[in-house]
Amino acid sequence: MCILGEQYPLDVEVSASCDVCDVVLTTTLPEGVTFLRSQPEAKVEGRKLTWNFGGMKRGQTIPGRVWLKCEREGDLCTCFCVDAKPVAFCALLCAKPVLVCEKCGPAQVSPGDPINYVINVTNIGTCTAEDVVVTDTLPDGVESPTGQRTLTFKLGNLEPCQTKRVNFCVTACKRGKICNQAVVQACNANQTSCEFCTCVCACEIDCSKVGPKEVPVGHNADYKITVVNTGDLPLHEVVVTDSAPSATTIVNAPGAQICGKQAVWKLRELKPGEKQEFNITLTTCNPGYFVNTVNVTNCEACNGCCEFGTNWKGRPAIETCMTVSENPICVGETTRYKVELQNVGQEYDTNVKVVVKFPGELAIVDSSGATAGRVDGQSVVFEPFPNLAPRQNLEYYVTVKANASGDLRPKVEISSDFIKNPITSEESLIVN
Repeated sequence: MCILGEQYPLDVEVSASCDVCDVVLTTTLPEGVTFLRSQPEAKVEGRKLTWNFGGMKRGQTIPGRVWLKCEREGDLCTCFCVDAKPVAFCALLCAKPVLVCEKCGPAQVSPGDPINYVINVTNIGTCTAEDVVVTDTLPDGVESPTGQRTLTFKLGNLEPCQTKRVNFCVTACKRGKICNQAVVQACNANQTSCEFCTCVCACEIDCSKVGPKEVPVGHNADYKITVVNTGDLPLHEVVVTDSAPSATTIVNAPGAQICGKQAVWKLRELKPGEKQEFNITLTTCNPGYFVNTVNVTNCEACNGCCEFGTNWKGRPAIETCMTVSENPICVGETTRYKVELQNVGQEYDTNVKVVVKFPGELAIVDSSGATAGRVDGQSVVFEPFPNLAPRQNLEYYVTVKANASGDLRPKVEISSDFIKNPITSEESLIVN
């Protein structure tokens, strides 16, 4: 009920009992009712009001309000009609297979070691991947047990979210970084690939030692030790030990700890390609050929050794003695001189030469001995003795005749390759 001439609101609700489209609400106002406004806004055509709501989901409700004015008395009836079209849906699933792969293996191996690879292939798409094939082409530096360079693995179909695994083993045969790629293909999916790199690393160390091949006894011999990391990995706690022969003595070893006959150097780390040099000085009083050895150790158990031998030469030392068989003698008589040599040293002496010189009062009659002699004026020159061994004795004889009296002093001179300043000796002869 409303008062004549006043406005009044009219509420209306449209509810969908199913999914519909093209929803249209209409009403025709009776005589004596005037339209003022509406929410939502209606389309006004004379006394006809129209609302177009479009589509509505099942259970959806659209409220509305219309403000009207009553201009006559009586029972005024307003009828609302709603019209809609039912909706039918056709669902279509659009799917796609998507393959991904992951390859893993050891990060580091040594030459000759096996390399075990694992390839995981997963279908992260929404439908089945058909006829999945994995192809792995081996790079240089690895070999398969069958000798093939291209390995092929057929996985068949791969359902969505399904994973299949491929395992295979090859052998590392060359140092360096080895990278090989696996390619995954399917009949109805895009190609994908994955790669893994392995370092084929060797643990190697090189040790060398140089020094003099020959040194006189009593002198110093300087040696140089060179240690090089020729491998691919850093070495830690490297210990270099030089063991001197028992007959020698360590004079100096810069940077080393010297304990008896051993010199020890320590390095915290030796990087690949890095080189370190060490010096040591030895001496000895004993002749002979002595070899000293260097050992190199480290935490990685990649050890090495080297050695060098030196011939320590002793000195030859010649002692001489000259004697006369008859002394004194008279003018016209003969006597014989004897010259004895002995190498009391530790080494051979070569080209030992003996020369016996006589004064003019004595005439040389003949000579004999370890080598042939020849007369040269008032001297007898004996042929050089080629090799005089340690402790070896030589004897030479010269017979002379006295031509005048006096205290005569014949002299012997000894020289050799080692004795540059001749050794001299005299023996007095009294001639009456």
